[in-house]
Amino acid sequence: MGAVGRNAQCPCGSGTKYKHCCLRRQDAIELDVARAEALWARMQHWALTVFHDELVSALDEHFHASGIGTAEHPVMDDDLSVALCWLLIDRPLADGGGPPAPRYAERPDISDRDRTLARRIADSRLGVHRVTDVSPGAWIDLENALSGERVRVWSPNVSRDAVRWHVLLGRVMPGGPTPTLWGGAVFYLPDEEPEVLAEVERIATTRGLGTSPAELEQTLRSGPRALVYFIPPSRQVTPMPYTLEGDPVLVAEASWEVRDPGSVLDELTGAADLVAAGEAESGDGLVFGWNTPRDDLMADRRELPRGALCLESRPILVGEDGDLELSDVTSLGTFTLRGARLDFEGMSERRLDAAVALVERLLGDLVGPATRRLRSFDEHRSSTASAASAGSSGSSGSAGGSSEKELPVADEDVRRLLWRRWIDDPVPRLGGLSPRQAAASGRCRDELELLLRGIEHRSARQQADGAPGSEVAWLRAALGLTAEARAVQPAPKRRPAGISA
Repeated sequence: MGAVGRNAQCPCGSGTKYKHCCLRRQDAIELDVARAEALWARMQHWALTVFHDELVSALDEHFHASGIGTAEHPVMDDDLSVALCWLLIDRPLADGGGPPAPRYAERPDISDRDRTLARRIADSRLGVHRVTDVSPGAWIDLENALSGERVRVWSPNVSRDAVRWHVLLGRVMPGGPTPTLWGGAVFYLPDEEPEVLAEVERIATTRGLGTSPAELEQTLRSGPRALVYFIPPSRQVTPMPYTLEGDPVLVAEASWEVRDPGSVLDELTGAADLVAAGEAESGDGLVFGWNTPRDDLMADRRELPRGALCLESRPILVGEDGDLELSDVTSLGTFTLRGARLDFEGMSERRLDAAVALVERLLGDLVGPATRRLRSFDEHRSSTASAASAGSSGSSGSAGGSSEKELPVADEDVRRLLWRRWIDDPVPRLGGLSPRQAAASGRCRDELELLLRGIEHRSARQQADGAPGSEVAWLRAALGLTAEARAVQPAPKRRPAGISA
């Protein structure tokens, strides 16, 4: 959108000129924020002068407890902003007189305007909010995750990084021309919201408070220190790849000496489970894809641990009408016949065992015994890099093959195709229901909503304009769910206790 002329009608729809409406209001907001920031600087100087030793010690303790200030996590501006807000607004001083910010507001030597501003800063309490809309560089629409209260806040800085369904741990400063997001904010992903709320409940229980929305709001006022460095347990889990049927992913390889290449080629070509895929990229063999109905693998799928990433290879075809078609089979691996040698590559030990059994059944005495090898991805990458380095001075002939080809369709069409299948796949997080079944039955609605918010959030972050791709609207429409914000229950209390409040 281009710049609005001062004398043009205001885009807000008020019917008045821009200079008499939103431009004037924006000028007033910017002036109010500038005055508050100047007062905040004076308040910090006063507090760090009068209570220097206590505040510096508390700040060091805070950074040490949160792991900030190390080589891996140096102190950033946002870290310092969040910590200083806690230190001046929330943390009572040792003499029992309350935090520095409300004390500053009662100083007799400041003006009435500064006193009003200081009280507004002192009243900017920590809250857990979800982002429902954002205008980068200007404002954020927030919904309080505890009370459901909605507010639009002015935030020229945080709004540049916020995306719909981000969960923000931040402070809304009341009063003035408009509410303002005061100080730095801590960002959480949509599916981390239950963990954040569970931590608020844990702090409330530790302090002998109840867990009603009002009591949890009081917890945020009395125990914010434990939250300003809270790290969701799920973020501390190392992602690990698993196959569709639930096995840890490994680079699984096998080789057989071929005694009769012609007969082996005939058997591979006629095998029901194998599909000829053309010449190998290296040009030294013929490739056969080994596919199986994916429903069979899904039926045997094991419950995956937290942090598991499911890897799957499925053929995507383009029909005669140009529409994409996703095959009902998934790849278990590939066989490559290289003259007097047959090679197999797969993604797990179980698939390797099955490949060896298939070759024994199909080829029998036409091949020798299998030579097997299992490696982690790190070992595979290391050996591949070493081989590439050793061969860099040799021939540089073209590999050729299918790697040079690209699917002649837009990425958005591929994503929509994958989501079209996803809504009918059983999902462990939904108790084994598919998203469509969960939406129709009303079961696992919280988990389904978090899954959709995560999809929408990731899609928006990938777009230049910060708006989610069209596949998100299609998904919600197909499931009959709106994009309205709704309460999400805290995560089950099954993790180790965090740092005490």
